[in-house]
Amino acid sequence: MKKPELELLLIDCDRLRALCERMNRCYPCAIDAASDQPQNRLQRVKNDPLQPGPTPEDVRKNLRYLSRPFTLSHFFGPYDSAEEQLRQAIKQYRERPCVKTSTLVDLAINRAGVGDRSDEKLLQLIQEAKHLLAAKLKAKKGEKGFQADNVTGAIFKDSDFHGSSLFMNLSFGGLLTGYVNLSDFHFNDVVSSAQLTASPDEVGGRLFLFQNARFFGRYVGLDANSGQSTSLSSMDSFMNDRTSSVLIYRKSPNEISSALSSVVSTSTIKNLISSQKKLSPRGEPVLTWDLFPDGKDGHPNETGKMYIYIRIPVSVAVDHWFDYDAEIRYWIYLYIDQNGQLQASLDYYGAWVEGGLITSHVLDGLMAPDGIPSSIDQVRNLLATATSSVNMLSGPFMSVYLLPGRNEAKGNTDDDVTVVLVEGTPQPPGPIL
Repeated sequence: MKKPELELLLIDCDRLRALCERMNRCYPCAIDAASDQPQNRLQRVKNDPLQPGPTPEDVRKNLRYLSRPFTLSHFFGPYDSAEEQLRQAIKQYRERPCVKTSTLVDLAINRAGVGDRSDEKLLQLIQEAKHLLAAKLKAKKGEKGFQADNVTGAIFKDSDFHGSSLFMNLSFGGLLTGYVNLSDFHFNDVVSSAQLTASPDEVGGRLFLFQNARFFGRYVGLDANSGQSTSLSSMDSFMNDRTSSVLIYRKSPNEISSALSSVVSTSTIKNLISSQKKLSPRGEPVLTWDLFPDGKDGHPNETGKMYIYIRIPVSVAVDHWFDYDAEIRYWIYLYIDQNGQLQASLDYYGAWVEGGLITSHVLDGLMAPDGIPSSIDQVRNLLATATSSVNMLSGPFMSVYLLPGRNEAKGNTDDDVTVVLVEGTPQPPGPIL
């Protein structure tokens, strides 16, 4: 019998009254208080004068923007034809190579590709556009620093690269781009093959396909070095017709990468939890990520940040009542300061509690000052120790970013999260497009 069913038995007034009198404690006894819905809550961490976190200048230099590069209105806009739109985009890009005109070419390619057009004339035009984007072009006027070169990916509805497709071009200067939710493009759970190419002057690129929206769940990855193409002509049952979001990355020179679990001890995290009153571990902590969260379902609203996301399953002891399953959550923002040093800021904490008669009561206790907030200083100290060790061994760094799991060919985002540091002189990075 499940806990909510057991609790409902105690709504019997006589039995509940006897229990309350015996335990000298009264929990809500109105039947309206019963609920089988879990609850979660989020709280921003207050600034610590001794560990103030990133300055506005640090945030400016580390800030990344993720926006879906294409919308349905771009695909099906008021143009004469897909061919004409693509011709005009190619013409504009030749005349003025820049981020804006390269994006226009992307849009035109996808307007043609999403319709699964197969006539030879259009296919040749698409190939011309893709070759143009990969050519080494320099800006002429008004776009300082732009130099065309790219990492490109494509996903297809059918195996062997057939059927409708979405083209992803990571133009010069961008670290990554992606699709948060393929449902917006009628591409959810239909992807059966994928390709990735890195131009000869690129260090390389990565492409990841994820089972769930917002880059969670199972994933498969493609990896290409300079001048290489790699592909998956078909997906096995692990991911076939399961893709709901996609990320494409640019590799950088002088990268150092490590799975978080190799530098952060989960036993230390469990000991920290065990030291909290009425809490005990309920399984292994989950080290994962939360990319550009949008504020929904208990997540922060920080669409410009890549977070390390730690979820710790716990059991909460409740006096004279059933234990409750819960989860403690921390969101950690990694950034490079103006001196090229890796830093870690604990930005948010939160909790999830299973549904039951006193879910709100248990959640209140976890979020109270003597609950999760009492662990903030310990977590900050652990982060400071870890980043200090990294900075002593290497650096300075230009940038830091995250990869899913252990950066393997396939896995799950709950397996781990990989931290990638790029060595070099700090400088304002290119945007995420």
